[in-house]
Amino acid sequence: MIAQPYNVLLPESGTPVVEKWNVNKFYQQIHYHKEFQITMIQEGSGFLFVSDKVVPYEKGDVYFFGRNLPHALKTTNDSIENSDNGSKAISLFFDQDKIKESLRNVPEAYRINKLIESSHYGIKVNRDSATYLTDYIEELTTSTGLNKFLLFLKLLNVASRDNNVMILSPKAAPSKIGVEDDPKIAKICAFVKENYRDLITLSEIADLAHMSPTGFCRFFKTKTKKTFSQYLAEVRIGSACELLHNDNYSISDCGYGSGFNNLSNFHKHFKKYTGMSPMEYRSNLNND
Repeated sequence: MIAQPYNVLLPESGTPVVEKWNVNKFYQQIHYHKEFQITMIQEGSGFLFVSDKVVPYEKGDVYFFGRNLPHALKTTNDSIENSDNGSKAISLFFDQDKIKESLRNVPEAYRINKLIESSHYGIKVNRDSATYLTDYIEELTTSTGLNKFLLFLKLLNVASRDNNVMILSPKAAPSKIGVEDDPKIAKICAFVKENYRDLITLSEIADLAHMSPTGFCRFFKTKTKKTFSQYLAEVRIGSACELLHNDNYSISDCGYGSGFNNLSNFHKHFKKYTGMSPMEYRSNLNND
């Protein structure tokens, strides 16, 4: 399924547009738009497709989607059949350039700018922060004018101080905002994104970091909160997810084309990472 462009009409003032969704199922076409989006799930469950990643979503989740990031919320049939309240969410849309321009001379706003940049890969806010942000998001549905704009900045400020957000796209960054600011991590990630289709050995990547294999493993786990093999598998699964969007590629083409050297290993990692088989993932993509 090809991601489709979607148009959101924003006011000239720079204040966010607030939409309340109360539907049987969410808009399931994978789409993208130039506007920044924040979505809080109030009711319903299913799968969230974000670029090269699929994750389950549920009530209480809060997500940030940056400019032109392909995404879609796919409500499961079980959720439709078992819920009396349907699917509900509140979404905020805004022009990120206008927000960044309004904060250009505010050095203390660097965290907000970092949050906006990181959201180009999709972000899931941790549960504690999501609970705290709920009040801001709900209050924004009734706020107007300057109060609405100031409240929105408070929301961004609170979200920007969450150091435990989940970056959704596995091809984006290891796990935490700012982790690629470390020169060695940045160099390693750049190498992996360029060469993940080929065989990458631990000794090769350790040499790249000018460390012993043991020292590198300890260093990478400390910095990213995951092992290097986990990160490499995530990048490869992310690539496979992208390829699965194209029905011209077989399942085996997607596996081998993403760097897996055998299909059994591909299926095992794909199931572990996404919660479904490659065939189920493709079926969900095509099931509107």
